Amino acid sequence: MNFKRKKQCPERPLGGFANLSSSSEFYSGNPTERPLSDTRGASDSRHTRDTDRQQAVSRRRREKMDPREKMALLAILRAGIMILALVIAVFLLRKGIGIYEESIWLKHTGSPEKSPVLQEVVLVEDFKIQNRDSREQFAKRVELWKEADRLVRSADVLLKRNIYDQAIKQCQDALRRDPAHHGALERLGRLYYAKGDYVEAVNAYIRLLSVDPSQEKTQKRLIEALDAYGDHGAVKYMAEWYLDQHTFDADIQLYLANALYAQESFEEAAEAYGRVLLASPMDVQVMERQADAYMQVQQYEKALVPLAKLRENDYRNPAYYKQIAACQAQLQKTQDTVQTLGRAAQLFGQQIAMGLIQDPLLDPVREDRAFQAFVDRIGGKEFRMGVEDLMKNEAKEKPRKDIEPQLAIPPAESPDDELLKPKK
Repeated sequence: MNFKRKKQCPERPLGGFANLSSSSEFYSGNPTERPLSDTRGASDSRHTRDTDRQQAVSRRRREKMDPREKMALLAILRAGIMILALVIAVFLLRKGIGIYEESIWLKHTGSPEKSPVLQEVVLVEDFKIQNRDSREQFAKRVELWKEADRLVRSADVLLKRNIYDQAIKQCQDALRRDPAHHGALERLGRLYYAKGDYVEAVNAYIRLLSVDPSQEKTQKRLIEALDAYGDHGAVKYMAEWYLDQHTFDADIQLYLANALYAQESFEEAAEAYGRVLLASPMDVQVMERQADAYMQVQQYEKALVPLAKLRENDYRNPAYYKQIAACQAQLQKTQDTVQTLGRAAQLFGQQIAMGLIQDPLLDPVREDRAFQAFVDRIGGKEFRMGVEDLMKNEAKEKPRKDIEPQLAIPPAESPDDELLKPKK
């Protein structure tokens, strides 16, 4: 039955693909494209198969790019290049301006304007009243002198109002017109000294003395400015010259004594302080410096004279008792040393006295029985033995100097710039 049914029903091509020729180019030719099912070489999702259809599409897109877009891109590129070039040009211009300004600044700082105080005084030579040019030149000088006087008067007004900086400028302008103007130089010297500009003050006074050497007040101010500046050699030279030319002056003598002390000429300084004390017998500072100067040269007997006056004037100062005990010990006056220390113990207490006993200057009487008994009474035997051991150890480790300053004036360094050379 089934067989018969198959005969009766003719066979129909499946899906209509039976009519296709086997010689079709689509199936018979070699494939030019990779099958869609072929995933070889596609290791990631971003890989794109390079098919003929995709190449054709991309080619058509490139060919169809609008020329106006090309022009716009080129214009943008040109604008960017021009902006970059403009920025570089501005940067180079500013850099060049900075270099030029720096060169101008270096040129001016390399040759600063000379201080008006140090300007050269131009003298009029070969002046002839019959010569017209000489008369015109002299007339110009007179006008400059008048202008300088006007500036100095305006500086006086500023001084009354305590406007010092502006007054200095006015006096400097006056000196630019008249470098030898007495009033401008005198005011500048005082103003510079008040401001602490001692170099300019010294220069002003030196110029003032070169104009008029007979001014005694200016000579004293020059010495004062040199002392403030710290040029002790120049102070010594000027003070000795002043004292030779004039009568005794206690202030100048004090400047001389301080300069000698600073130069470590202690014996001469002590004698100079003694001359100051003739005019001011109770000057405490001068007596302290004189006593210290004598101790520096181991003249302890002379040092006791001003120290006794100092203790009499101020018996509550323990420094004087220490100085007196040291001088007495160096002179090996044990009883006097013990009495001085005992009085100090009564006034200031045993602790202060124990501190005074440890002074190395007392070593010459430290082995004396009277001194040891006094120390035992003040601090005990153990304290005395400890102090003696300490003094011995210090002597072994570092030998002490013959004398240590107690009221020394702090030494000042000599300046590099010599304003006045000291007398050789």
